[in-house]
Amino acid sequence: MLLADMGTQYTKIYDSQKNEYKIIRSIDWDTEQIADIACGHNCKHKTKIEINELVALAKGAKRLIQEPTFILVDIGSRDIKSVRFKDGEYIGCDWNYMCGAMAGFTIELLGNHFGVDYNKMEVAKERLPIMCGVLGMGELFDRISDGISPEKAIAMFVKGVAKNIHDFSGKADKIYISGGLCENRLFINSFSCEIVPLGRFVQVEGLKDYI
Repeated sequence: MLLADMGTQYTKIYDSQKNEYKIIRSIDWDTEQIADIACGHNCKHKTKIEINELVALAKGAKRLIQEPTFILVDIGSRDIKSVRFKDGEYIGCDWNYMCGAMAGFTIELLGNHFGVDYNKMEVAKERLPIMCGVLGMGELFDRISDGISPEKAIAMFVKGVAKNIHDFSGKADKIYISGGLCENRLFINSFSCEIVPLGRFVQVEGLKDYI
């Protein structure tokens, strides 16, 4: 079976026959191909069975996290989502387009534009007071025009995004995260709490419950 988490920028795929995982840009999805089970912003008319993103996220979290009580935050290209469990039971979820608006997309865009390597950058001592990825770009370029290096301004921007996501979690002491930013060392180190990255296939793992 073909399982797919079809996000705004990237589609995460699991082929159960080949036991193979892969990631493609969502715009590269073969328009004639139909997934067996899928979730995500771009899955309409591309799958036989559509599953709610938060349901897939909760099921994937349950599969991957061994602790009975936890919060998982998924940072996507255009929004952030969270699911909570207590004593092994699902207790709630949240979905935010405000403090998470385009956070993943903007961080990737800035990295490509300025040619920075996030895995080699130092965490900023200060953060930009930003409310979302898109609006924060204006603040970032203001700092650069004031003479701050692009690398330092971007690090401050990333720390601001991390602060917003920490607030979104209820200022949890420990947050499991999923999404492409799991691979961004600067982002992970910019939090003031413990971060456990789970990678990019959490929702795909949740879809396995429907096989």
